[in-house]
Amino acid sequence: MSYCYLLVRTMNKTVEILGEEWIYRGRKVRLKKLFLRIRGSETFHEIIDFGESVAILPFKDDNTVLLERQFRGAIGGWILEIPAGRIEGGEKAEDAAKRELREEIGYVPGDLIFLGTYILTPGYSNERIHIFVARELRFVGQSLEEHEAIRTVELQYDSLLDMVLKGEIKDAKTVLAVLMYEARMGRARKCLER
Repeated sequence: MSYCYLLVRTMNKTVEILGEEWIYRGRKVRLKKLFLRIRGSETFHEIIDFGESVAILPFKDDNTVLLERQFRGAIGGWILEIPAGRIEGGEKAEDAAKRELREEIGYVPGDLIFLGTYILTPGYSNERIHIFVARELRFVGQSLEEHEAIRTVELQYDSLLDMVLKGEIKDAKTVLAVLMYEARMGRARKCLER
């Protein structure tokens, strides 16, 4: 096997990237081996190359959020989560968020608020997820892709927050979006209520 050599400058210079080998290239993900030398010993990491995605916490009104119950083959069942999806080549995160909302739950937002960009599973994936809040929603009709099985669910925001805090929501991006919304926007909302 031949591979290129690259020294990664770390604080203690203990990691060298020796090369990579693509193992699988699929429709949604690619898998590669990243060959490394760590503290003088050669090893490898398996990395899922996913790229960037978006997730959106959509508010139908001030108190009602729209989630989706989606079948996820990876867990062998249905899970309650916020709309999300991959950013297509050359697409801006905001445009991907609008597209995913329209496709998955049938709404277009009048307003998108950016909450942040996060890495959900850096131990084995390079996925970066951009999280938004959507408001001023207008229904235009759902247009699911052939591989998607999604049912839209309406919940009161306080009920969703309670479910997150009780550990009833298992989807990490949904938990993160609700907690980031609560941390950033919830404070402002509470100040206005006083």
